Amino acid sequence: MAESKEMDILRNTGDAAADELMALLFEKYQHKMGAMLMPILHNFNKTDYNTLDENIVVFFKENSTLPAWYNIKETIRATDYYTRNQQAIGVVLGCYSLPYCYLGEDGARVLGFSGRIKKDTYNRLKETGQYLRKVMNYDHWESGVVFEIILKVRLLHAFWRFMVLKSDKWDSSWGVPINQEDLLGTNLAFSLIVLRGLKKLGHSVDQAYEKAYLHHWAVIGHVLGLCPDLMVFNIKDAIKMDKVIAQRQFKTSEIGQELTHSLMNAYTEATGSKLASEFFKSQSRFLLGEKYANWLGIPESSFPLSVLHAFNKTSSFMSNIYA
Repeated sequence: MAESKEMDILRNTGDAAADELMALLFEKYQHKMGAMLMPILHNFNKTDYNTLDENIVVFFKENSTLPAWYNIKETIRATDYYTRNQQAIGVVLGCYSLPYCYLGEDGARVLGFSGRIKKDTYNRLKETGQYLRKVMNYDHWESGVVFEIILKVRLLHAFWRFMVLKSDKWDSSWGVPINQEDLLGTNLAFSLIVLRGLKKLGHSVDQAYEKAYLHHWAVIGHVLGLCPDLMVFNIKDAIKMDKVIAQRQFKTSEIGQELTHSLMNAYTEATGSKLASEFFKSQSRFLLGEKYANWLGIPESSFPLSVLHAFNKTSSFMSNIYA
């Protein structure tokens, strides 16, 4: 289990295997690398391996592995729990997990680098939702197709890490883009924070499902290239690591507020409803808490909590994106 001092090292650690591949591909394709990779990595449907560079094929084959500690029963339990609670989980992901990630200023800087998360927010969210539907579907684990899906995200991370470092816009004091600390923080946002958010919404979470959910996201982290020492398998360790990251990284920032503003606007534009806009702001403030909501610049809403709680039971909008 990594402590804060170890995080200083991990903040400057990327993903050796994926980073080596990016360096090799750039040497081979130069500035055409992005045009070659993007159509492949943004497509979560089946890929025709005959069209891929042989080095990418080797990477997929070598990294399509499960860890020794993988437990199929935990995956079945976690994906079943997601399926049965997908509407509530959709609300938590959209109003809690994503803005929670924006609290880490240095990690959030990468999200603003390409500009797409701010200019094309809704479509970017739909891609995130498609990814989640794939990794939270047991059939994809049973067939093995999930490896291709997760490894595409891993290579997207490596591509942007390579491009950001190659630019003159990155300060080394921020750490390596999409580093191990930020990967862990994101993993916790989609596991621990989802479980925490469900409890805040009034859902009871059985300890067996709680354990399974963390295990499942640890497996996803393994395939994504997260260091083995950073895996968490129980709530106590997850909370501990979340606190370490929050104390080190969370603060109010311009980029965090910009990303949150784009997120809220995307939800409002998608629904075309002022009422929905008020709901999203109120829901985020409720789930994040006043301090974090203020740091992210989420304005106060007049949406009554009683109505908010009732809306939580009936809204299906977020599940249409994330579930």
